[in-house]
Amino acid sequence: MGALQGWKLGWIGVGRMGTPLCRRLLDAGATLSVADLDPARTAHLAAEGARPNATAAALAEEADILLSMVTNDAALLAVAIGPGGVAETIRPGQVFIDLSTVSPATSARVAEAMAERGADYLRCPVSGSTTMAAAGTLTLFASGPAAALDRCEPLLATLGKETLRCGSAEEARAVKLMVNMVVALTPAIIGEALAFGSRLGLDWEGMVDALNRSTVASPLLAYKADMLKARDWTPAADVDLVAKDVDLALSIAQREGVPMPFSALARQFAAACQATGEGGLDFFRVATWPERLLAPNPR
Repeated sequence: MGALQGWKLGWIGVGRMGTPLCRRLLDAGATLSVADLDPARTAHLAAEGARPNATAAALAEEADILLSMVTNDAALLAVAIGPGGVAETIRPGQVFIDLSTVSPATSARVAEAMAERGADYLRCPVSGSTTMAAAGTLTLFASGPAAALDRCEPLLATLGKETLRCGSAEEARAVKLMVNMVVALTPAIIGEALAFGSRLGLDWEGMVDALNRSTVASPLLAYKADMLKARDWTPAADVDLVAKDVDLALSIAQREGVPMPFSALARQFAAACQATGEGGLDFFRVATWPERLLAPNPR
């Protein structure tokens, strides 16, 4: 018997990350209903045992726990408090879990709406790739009512390898943005090092191996090493998505008076990719911008 046998779940947003996570819930035995802002996107999961619904409100009528993973603040507001959204039908005793990367301010608006309906609201943004989502090895940053987190622990354990409890309100949103600042900076500094080594005659693949086996190695670099070697920018997370996250962090930093010169620079590298029509490529495409800035080798 699966770990979630008998659980009645609803999932909103079946995109690049949502789809493999839904499959994990189905494999764990959950009864799963799904919805998306584009209803046509639910067809592939319907063929695998999920029940499609037209709206988030319809999901809330039949599921005990609702989950969403959407692209940005506007999408979360649409599925949570817009027409046909969760807030129309969610009831006391139900839980709404959002796994998206959004601003604390928008998340707080959703929290207020859920509180008015008497439902619990958990903020659980995730860290990891689509491959990690399929394997169940994501890290989840969670904040919200402790009792609701306790209740949902088996569900969260199905979605990821680790759930870090961050607080009772919007703390998980801040943690996720903090992590994504480092994620966005990583290809920029790696690209600068590779451009430097290339000018000195080093082999591209050898440089990637050297970084990946040194003290600066990281799980992120290990995951992206083959992509870097092959210069294959098939997206797991694209430039546009990471740029959105950095924009959120920079906007909050401006309001709070926090200087973030390195994040601003990383954002400009992403903007350069977007300006050349590469926003849909994997965000590690940014690693090629430092070499593009070099003049031809004068030697």
